[in-house]
Amino acid sequence: MLVITLVFLAGCTGTPAVRDYTEGALHNHFEYNEGWSMGPGCYGRVTGYVYNTGSTPVDAVLLTFNLVNTGTGTIRDSRSVYVGSIGPGNTVNYETVLDGECTQQYRVDSSFWK
Repeated sequence: MLVITLVFLAGCTGTPAVRDYTEGALHNHFEYNEGWSMGPGCYGRVTGYVYNTGSTPVDAVLLTFNLVNTGTGTIRDSRSVYVGSIGPGNTVNYETVLDGECTQQYRVDSSFWK
């Protein structure tokens, strides 16, 4: 039974992925980790920060994350994180959770909505 459980959870215990995404003066640095718990089952946790390298504030920053199945290219889950206004040289931290399936492999794509 233990072997079956370990095989089932193998899709949820991948190596953390660190990514960077840049659009203009905004930079998004995040880490994606897969995990498992009794309630939600397999999930992906995204933690990171957005920073503004420009000389003017950027208002109403919204990050969008897509959990993409690497085998099929389909989006399994999406989440938006409202960051708000980011002044020049400032950083804002965030965290969100994406819902996955234990038997699949995923990657996380991100984008800015301003």
